[in-house]
Amino acid sequence: MHYETTVPTVRDRVVQMAAKIIIEPIFEADFEAHSYWFRPKKRAHQALAAIREHLQRGFRSVYDADLKGYFDTIPHDKLMAAVRYRIADRSVINLIQMWLTTAVMETENGKEKWSRPEKGTPQGGVITA
Repeated sequence: MHYETTVPTVRDRVVQMAAKIIIEPIFEADFEAHSYWFRPKKRAHQALAAIREHLQRGFRSVYDADLKGYFDTIPHDKLMAAVRYRIADRSVINLIQMWLTTAVMETENGKEKWSRPEKGTPQGGVITA
């Protein structure tokens, strides 16, 4: 099974950006300072500088995690429970739920079919960047 990248409409992109502006600071407060992946004001060169600093301080261990396919496996119920824990506004919760369960086109052996995923998150929208 192969999932196509989601391509939101202009209207969806505008609403996603508004939601991102509102909820990003709420979740940012929960993240570790040394996490650099897809974070505002965090860049790859900052991560490299942190690695250099750790090497200079004598640290020699490296941990690597391959997250390939991870976003395709996130259970919606657990993700939404985490969102509800931090977000009280029902309209925002409903928007996120709609984005998660929007129909996607799958291609398998050259055949296309539409489905509503029960896990995973759509990639390619403003809200996922």
